[in-house]
Amino acid sequence: MKWDEGKTIQAASIENTRKLLLAIIATPYKYLKNAVIRDSLISQASLAKLALETIVEGETLHISPISLNTFKQRSEERIPGGFLAIDRLRKNAASVINKEEKKTPTKNNRTREAILAQLAELNLSLDVQKRSNLILLQTLSDVRSKLDGVVSAQDEVTRKIRAAEILKRITAITSLNPEMYQIPPIQKASVVSITAKGKKNE
Repeated sequence: MKWDEGKTIQAASIENTRKLLLAIIATPYKYLKNAVIRDSLISQASLAKLALETIVEGETLHISPISLNTFKQRSEERIPGGFLAIDRLRKNAASVINKEEKKTPTKNNRTREAILAQLAELNLSLDVQKRSNLILLQTLSDVRSKLDGVVSAQDEVTRKIRAAEILKRITAITSLNPEMYQIPPIQKASVVSITAKGKKNE
């Protein structure tokens, strides 16, 4: 395998790890009994060593084990926010799974059953909204890191391509939300002309 090909595979694996972490945060109940994934959230090194093929929102994710140093380097090169952003997602994913595991109420008797069931449902709804907000914050962070590339583009074609990539990215990340909180994909989007840095409008 050529060196550039290896870097591309590693970068794709880290991006898939990022998608998995976002999915865990959005729907932790799906991963409660997955020991491999839960063990990978214990530390930075364990996440880097994760070897997994899984399906998230209909997309097959291939994740290959990488040394921690290489994981950090590729994250800095390819991931918005770098390795710190990935590590924050890991910690958040571990936290929401632990909360999901502990939140099941104990039913003491039949007279309280309906009340406890309603309370559990309300708590679940609140958790879903919190996770959705986290994903939206991640989207904003991602878009903010890319907007400068749109503004600084030297020609209209490059500007339109970069703007289209941002729109695609927004849809991809927010699609991890539950259906009621998803942003519909944009079928057509016009790109407003933006003056590049250092240039004045004629």
